[in-house]
Amino acid sequence: MSEKSSGVSSVRNEISIVAGPRGWGDTRESWLGRVPRRVPTVTFRTVKALWYGEISNPNHWAARDIKRAAELIQGRNEAAALASQYQTIIGGLRATDEDFYRAEIDRLERIARELGAADRSGVEG
Repeated sequence: MSEKSSGVSSVRNEISIVAGPRGWGDTRESWLGRVPRRVPTVTFRTVKALWYGEISNPNHWAARDIKRAAELIQGRNEAAALASQYQTIIGGLRATDEDFYRAEIDRLERIARELGAADRSGVEG
């Protein structure tokens, strides 16, 4: 894969993250149209040019803005997954012996709440 096509592929992946899953009723244009709503500094035309490789520079300002938004979305998703894992662990500790594990349960609940707060901040999802 050439450096140019690698950059386009990377930008496409980041656009996919920001646009989110493509529903059965979405056209490619409606799907790509979600990106400017979530990254207000870019236009639909710029997103389309990045997607189709008309702008192939991965360091283009719009590509950087989309990458930043994609990283925020990924971080938010990872925080939500971690909070969910903590909730599962908390449930297991409660089922085993809630009184014995009280300190651990309280600590994990606090961390899960903080992760939940991080999940609600950042880019609109």
